[in-house]
Amino acid sequence: MNGVPLKASLLAVVMVWAAPSWAQVAPQTACQNSSAPRTSIYYVNGVTTTLDEARLNGGKLELEFLARLPAMPAPLQSACYLFFLNYNPTSGAVKDFTEAGQQRLGVNPSDMWRKLETFASLGPTMAALLQGPMTQANQIDQAAVQRHAAAYRAQMTPPLCRRVVVVPHSQGNLYANAAYDAAVGPSPSPTPAAGALKIVGVATPDTMVKGNGRYRTSNGDLLIGAINLILPSTLDANTNWGPNPILTSFTPLYSGGHSFMGYLSFDDSRNQILSDIQSSLSEIAAVAVCP
Repeated sequence: MNGVPLKASLLAVVMVWAAPSWAQVAPQTACQNSSAPRTSIYYVNGVTTTLDEARLNGGKLELEFLARLPAMPAPLQSACYLFFLNYNPTSGAVKDFTEAGQQRLGVNPSDMWRKLETFASLGPTMAALLQGPMTQANQIDQAAVQRHAAAYRAQMTPPLCRRVVVVPHSQGNLYANAAYDAAVGPSPSPTPAAGALKIVGVATPDTMVKGNGRYRTSNGDLLIGAINLILPSTLDANTNWGPNPILTSFTPLYSGGHSFMGYLSFDDSRNQILSDIQSSLSEIAAVAVCP
């Protein structure tokens, strides 16, 4: 009988803890200066994200970044930041992981996340899902990869001459890595400046981040943790959603510790992701994009 009040009180604590840092966001004064350098920041969605959800996630990234911008070094504040979404499809060869898992296992979403916590109970059924489009670059939508690469390349070359930071979530990391080589390659002409594109991955199921990029995966991310059991070469967890995973598991943002909203709502992950973006921006700021 005491369980409901306890859960409610825990939820209240978590919602205060996860309160957005962007309650008041100042406009970018640098964007009013036509001569200020422009940098494009792309959000790339994961496999379980609809277009509307991807837009919400991209908006969350923009708001959190702009809330942090006034505390960044002056050279970074002098640039104008433009935000874009590079959407990847959740149909065709790319299956929605959670829907497929629920259908094949005959469980509801909550049950599936609980089963991921005890991965051995899933057996070969979930192994087949985890080794499919979630982790294999040859099963992602190649037309989307080329579209992403073309978008990045267009930003870095005349007439735009912008630097680019890509922030992919979940399976979006496969898209970002796959698009990287095409985006920075020697053809077609003109060739983008070396180092003008950086990746900051979130909840990555991949084994690398192209271009010496950065990443953050939570040690409470059940989906990536399950993938790591099957594919040990998956990048190791290196952040968290706070000191008490029991608290975060009560929030609507939970989704097995995998949601992008959760990563940008809880510290340490939020702070570390924004710090990684800041470090990446400092690196590309030194690049002459159109010498």
